[in-house]
Amino acid sequence: MNKQRLLSGHETELLTSEELRKIREDRVMYKSGLVRILSDGWLYPAIATRYLDWIYNMELRPDDVFIITFPKSGTTWMQEILWVMLRNPDLDPNNKEMKEPLWVRSMDLCFDMFFDNYELAKTDMKSIAEKFSRVCPGKKKEDGMVIQIAESQPLPRVIKSHFPLELHNKDLLKKCKVVYVARNPKDVMVSNYHYVRVIRNENYQGSLEKFARDFMKGDLLLCPYWPHVLQAWRQSDNPNLYFTTYEDMKDDIMGQLRNINKFLGKNLTEEQLKKIAKFTSFSSMKTRGDPIDKAFYIEDLWKKQGGMFRKGIKGDWKNHFSPELNQEMDQWIRDNVKDTGLKFKFGN
Repeated sequence: MNKQRLLSGHETELLTSEELRKIREDRVMYKSGLVRILSDGWLYPAIATRYLDWIYNMELRPDDVFIITFPKSGTTWMQEILWVMLRNPDLDPNNKEMKEPLWVRSMDLCFDMFFDNYELAKTDMKSIAEKFSRVCPGKKKEDGMVIQIAESQPLPRVIKSHFPLELHNKDLLKKCKVVYVARNPKDVMVSNYHYVRVIRNENYQGSLEKFARDFMKGDLLLCPYWPHVLQAWRQSDNPNLYFTTYEDMKDDIMGQLRNINKFLGKNLTEEQLKKIAKFTSFSSMKTRGDPIDKAFYIEDLWKKQGGMFRKGIKGDWKNHFSPELNQEMDQWIRDNVKDTGLKFKFGN
């Protein structure tokens, strides 16, 4: 069937062979093809429909904290902040969980669908497979290793997702805390471009300018960008959602940590927050190494570009944009933020 309806009420539509041909020119593809989730047109591996219903029905717990972002918006940084604040605020070096990579301590609900990729299917995600065997005995991998690990994790859970708010359980903002991090779309695009060139499930071969235009059209995995961000922005007054930006985190991390501390009701001391700020700084996280398995990326390209923590700066787009591309993206931004009240910082 080319169409189906998800439990969330969204209709799905498989990409045609012609649409797939255009996308296949630049990157590695998926066994099941690609699907759009209507009406906004989210682009995912088609196997995502299997997991989206599971996620929509996922049992929520009142002390769950979700970190939701569009990719490359400061997710890993905030993910580590939240996990440490909730599960190891004193940064105890003997904490057993801290010895695990971040992507096993805090599961990404999007990740199961990527195993349908032709290249990624050949690899062995050792840390995920080992944890699944340990905490989900007797369960089936094809039902989603990551989702099932997330369901089994000890409380409080820090759960990561790049799916937009509307594809999660309808009671998410009634029952749980959600931290949403946005980032200016120019830097999001540039960071995503560098990232997809070196991960096995993409190995993107196109130019930055083509990538940018596909990004604006919503023809990249996990796009489109604006509906994702604006759904969260419109909920920014909800007491269970904390909306912040990567740029605000870079400008005043201690102020952000104080806000998050209050939002989570943790009552951590100023000294604890200072230590967390240092522990989760770009330089500290880069020194500790990549939080994901080597099997996920193309090692020589990954190292050449600097690994997971490439630059960690604001305004890197200025090093990549032609005047024409900048003008085109400025218009695209103006068209989409008009009458929303959402503003971004684009400078250093």
